[in-house]
Amino acid sequence: MNYSTDRPIDTCEQDLLGRASFSKQLGRAIYDYNGKDGLVIGLYGKWGSGKTSVINMAVNEMITLAKQENNMPLVMKFAPWNYSDKDNLISIFFQSLKNKIELQDNEELKKEVGKALNDYAGAFDALSLIPIVGSGVAAILKTVAQAQGTNLMQGADLEKTKELLESALVEVNKKIVIIIDDIDRLTNSQIRDVFQLVKQVADFPNIIYILAMDREVVRRALQEVHNVDGNEYLQKIIQVPFEIPELRKSKLNSIFFSRLDEVVKEISDKIKWDDMYWKDVFQNCIEPYINTLRDVNRVINTFQFKYGAMYEETAFEDMIGITTIEVLDPELYKWIGNNKEAVCGGFFHGLSFDKSDKDYRKKYSEEFLSLEINPDRAIRCIAAMFPMFANDVNEKGFEYFSSSDIRSKMRAAHKERFELYFMYDLDDIRIPRNIINACIYKLDTESIRNHLDKINKQGNIIYFLDEVRSLINNIPYKRLGLIASIFLEMQGNFHGQNSKSIFTISANDIAERCIDDMINRLKTEAERFKIIYTAVKNLNSLNLGTMARRINRIELAYGRLAGKSEKEEGKIISLNHLREIEELYVSRIHDIVKKIPFVNIKGFKFVFYLWKSFEKEGAKNYINKMFEDDVNKIRFVCILADKWNGTNGCGWSFNPKTYSEYISDEEIFNLIQDYDKSMLQIFSREEQIKMASFVLRYGKNEMFDVHEQEAMKLIEEWKDSIDI
Repeated sequence: MNYSTDRPIDTCEQDLLGRASFSKQLGRAIYDYNGKDGLVIGLYGKWGSGKTSVINMAVNEMITLAKQENNMPLVMKFAPWNYSDKDNLISIFFQSLKNKIELQDNEELKKEVGKALNDYAGAFDALSLIPIVGSGVAAILKTVAQAQGTNLMQGADLEKTKELLESALVEVNKKIVIIIDDIDRLTNSQIRDVFQLVKQVADFPNIIYILAMDREVVRRALQEVHNVDGNEYLQKIIQVPFEIPELRKSKLNSIFFSRLDEVVKEISDKIKWDDMYWKDVFQNCIEPYINTLRDVNRVINTFQFKYGAMYEETAFEDMIGITTIEVLDPELYKWIGNNKEAVCGGFFHGLSFDKSDKDYRKKYSEEFLSLEINPDRAIRCIAAMFPMFANDVNEKGFEYFSSSDIRSKMRAAHKERFELYFMYDLDDIRIPRNIINACIYKLDTESIRNHLDKINKQGNIIYFLDEVRSLINNIPYKRLGLIASIFLEMQGNFHGQNSKSIFTISANDIAERCIDDMINRLKTEAERFKIIYTAVKNLNSLNLGTMARRINRIELAYGRLAGKSEKEEGKIISLNHLREIEELYVSRIHDIVKKIPFVNIKGFKFVFYLWKSFEKEGAKNYINKMFEDDVNKIRFVCILADKWNGTNGCGWSFNPKTYSEYISDEEIFNLIQDYDKSMLQIFSREEQIKMASFVLRYGKNEMFDVHEQEAMKLIEEWKDSIDI
């Protein structure tokens, strides 16, 4: 097999993208420039757009032109990758230029410019060793200063040596072209240093700089490190900007077809495809994603590897389509691989897809948006290869294929072939699928618990839960109750969270959705009741709060507690069974609070809400007993606080309705104010912040916000008062 290495080209004869003409014009413009002042050229283009190839062809054009006049500019490619600080970068730059000059046949250049450059670089290096002038890192000896030592430092005159260097450059009249490529691959601080280098040495005569970069990446970096408008900064440095010409899609498509044809012929001469179907796959699964030659090379290389091993068992059209998604839209690729029932259909597909009351196109669009996947493009792509999905989302215009066609052509839409298209998934697999499948299909209760405990300790529980949730419809019916019960028992122990946006989803939230999905699959009310009743019976301090939320949702579905109206889909157990759950739940609360302080009960705020809703007098008696200790009064109010987040920070709010029947705002305020601040350490850091927030909010309008930073200042004042 022959893989494309994605190396830039050197000559116009190698050009496949139509860049030769532009490159020649750029080379001629540089060669013909007859100004004596230094010049900075910016070459802008996205990653993979061929900037390096353009530079190589431009240099080649200068070589061609110079052959006629024997006046080839000195061309140096400077790679600013390894340096210790800004001064060191400039020193390395001068050393690289000196080395380049020493390799030239031009004796005048070496004698005049080489010597002047040597003196200037030495003076710069020497001065940069002095803390007031340079970096302050005296231990780093620069290139020339290290060699010439103290004498050079004593005689260093930067301005004079600079003038001599400028005179030498004018006198020799030799054009020097310095190329700095791949600037967009540097870190933000490195990008800043490179531009400061150019800014500092760009005014030397007869020197032309070519800076190749992705404009947006560099603009953003400069803006972040300098806190200025990145575009304005670039405009001040770069005098002649060039944009890489947009690549014509037809040209890119031709290259793709040509390379694909070569690969297919090398694999086998017996490969067949359906022209109409191939057209749909290309237009919807390939063309929208391929935008650069680098995209083409990556897709073809991966396809060559995968299809070469499996061409006898898979469809050519689907393999290249899915490979394109794998390489260029990995999140969509992962979604398809994890949602076999949705795209291929299956036993549970008909049960979960009720088109009479659900808009599945909208459902999937919202799901793709949450994953930062382009929804319209994704739906068209999946629909092109998976007829069942196309029908569900009402995506018309694709050729119909019967189930027998799909099977005979070994399409990815055939559920028994589906996994073949994803077996070479190179994504970061935190938990092998065989472990997930074992938990779903065959392991006993204790073994599943052990696996979950280990996965949770490794910090991979969210990955596991996401995988399980994508496979909910594959869980055998007889194992739904077992797995749901284990999740209910252990979810209070799960830790971790996903924060892809301003909304945070915890491991417990994901586990909750998994449990809901499994319970909703159960056909009878008796099965659902048995799972919930058993879970309540086995409650502990860690999952008491999560069960409170589950019970509350059922109460709301019946229009009870805070419910305004009934919701039939939420009535997963009967009202009589719900009353049994209530009694058992209250009993478990009594058992747990006898042994564990309320502050150590996870989610006690919601536990207490449900408790007083079911047994008001019992909850009140418990609080009255706890309130015999003033510290518990403060901690009780802290537990009931609500956290808010905003663009300017975060803080805590307090709703008197949740505690006013037990304690007043005035009493809380006085308790906190009068509390011995030398004993603050008995409260957690979070509790201290809540206490300070309460004091700062006291007497203010209920909409008054206190940021955590303000609360922390008050805490410091409390601590300072101890020392006075």
